[in-house]
Amino acid sequence: MRRSIAAAAAVVTLTATLVACGGSDGAGDKAGLAPPTKGTGSSSTAQPAGEQSSGATADSPPALAGKLGDTLKLVGMPGSLNGTGTIEADFTLQKFENHAKSAIGVLEPAAGNRLVAAEFTILETGTGTYQGTGYAEAMVYDANGQGYQGKPGTPTVGESLGGLQLIVKPGQRVSGWIVFEVPEDAKITSVTYLMEKVGPDPERTGKWTLD
Repeated sequence: MRRSIAAAAAVVTLTATLVACGGSDGAGDKAGLAPPTKGTGSSSTAQPAGEQSSGATADSPPALAGKLGDTLKLVGMPGSLNGTGTIEADFTLQKFENHAKSAIGVLEPAAGNRLVAAEFTILETGTGTYQGTGYAEAMVYDANGQGYQGKPGTPTVGESLGGLQLIVKPGQRVSGWIVFEVPEDAKITSVTYLMEKVGPDPERTGKWTLD
């Protein structure tokens, strides 16, 4: 009888030990093999952050910017419609007239508007001939960011830039004024010029700020 009781006790003790070991292993599995969260620096979260950082700086050309009197080099479009050779030129904003008058009366501004004018000097430094409209490629902007495109016309302060067609051959230098019509109370803060304008293209636009 004593041997039976002892044997039974041993079996109970062994079973309890196995159950305890099994429970410890199960808890260890749950703690040790739990998958990492996305906040632990896994590739699923690190990669988008890297892409955003790269996209903010890659392929961002420096702005072509200056102030009144500065010279900026502008380059025409690849495969320019102006013909063979490279189209590039040095553009200088020589002067700005904040209250201009038209040399031709019929081109006076509408009621509530005024004329302003910008004088450019252009030196063709490429191997091709630059042809444009001049006034259509230039704009002025006011303090609110509103833009106003140039218009045909000649101010009393000097000659128009190229008239209705601007042609500048390699090595040639031309100068002239571009007229803009703006609201009477507009504060003009900058002048821009886009060489060979075909829609907006900030990478080829020169910008001059006014004091």
